Amino acid sequence: MKILITGDFCPIGRATNKSAEQVFGEETLELINSADLAITNLECPLTNSEQKISKSGPNLKVEPFSINLLKGAGFNFVTLANNHILDYGCEGLIDTLDVLNSNEIGYVGAGKVDDDISTQYFKFLKKTLAIINVCENEWSTEPNLGYKAYGLDEIEMYNQITKLKNEVDYILVVHHGGNEFYNLPAPRLKKLFRFFVDIGADAVINHHTHCISGMEIYKNSPIFYSLGNFVFDNQNYESTDWNFGLGIMLNFNDAKLSYETYVFEQFGKEAKVDLLGSKHEYHQKILDLNKKVQDDKKLDESYKAFIKNKSKLYNS
Repeated sequence: MKILITGDFCPIGRATNKSAEQVFGEETLELINSADLAITNLECPLTNSEQKISKSGPNLKVEPFSINLLKGAGFNFVTLANNHILDYGCEGLIDTLDVLNSNEIGYVGAGKVDDDISTQYFKFLKKTLAIINVCENEWSTEPNLGYKAYGLDEIEMYNQITKLKNEVDYILVVHHGGNEFYNLPAPRLKKLFRFFVDIGADAVINHHTHCISGMEIYKNSPIFYSLGNFVFDNQNYESTDWNFGLGIMLNFNDAKLSYETYVFEQFGKEAKVDLLGSKHEYHQKILDLNKKVQDDKKLDESYKAFIKNKSKLYNS
């Protein structure tokens, strides 16, 4: 079973009202449609609601017809555990679930409080894959009239993963969190994701930071610390790390888990999403990030420098 996972999908700005053929290059569309399961992180509700929740940062949403871009590209599954999916409360989330259901696009990570919103299961080749979707605790994980996103609880994750290890063949954890605009994991995030592998996860993939972070292989399991953006137009950040994203093709079979990585340039000077060639300089940048992930001392020094640079923001 081939599973493609991409980062944050929020079709605002120049992506509004565009078709899949207008947004995605031919190679990108071929890649998406070559996967048995094509997943992206739906970073905004699909709703006409005007009932914003009170929060810091922007309240994101797109019109329900934006599903046409998602479906037209070939995506058939979305993760919903993120810090924006309840930006318009339970009404916005209910609208989103209705649109996804009517278009036969699967989802995980948000829904009714009493439902099992954290995990979805897939069967292939007499094997079973469990996908857990979880996010750090921001505004969307607080119950809103009976609905919420699945928030991180380390004890709950321990119980969940260790239980699933005896019930399924593969476990994929898709996490949403980290420090925005920082392209390395915080030391505590590296520790957490390695812990997921220690207790049974076969792969861990993260998004939220709006930039690509490094990756590592830990105990034969790939950990990707951030995929960056996939469709997220913001011309204030043109020609920055905002404009690049990773796609991960995981191949689950009888023998082992393998993967391939793809780098996209998204909504830079061109209002499109295109695959980058293997000789593009951004590939070397990713390799350099991967090396830093392996060095705990450099990782700690880098994180401290990042926090110092953001001191005004945190003090406020």
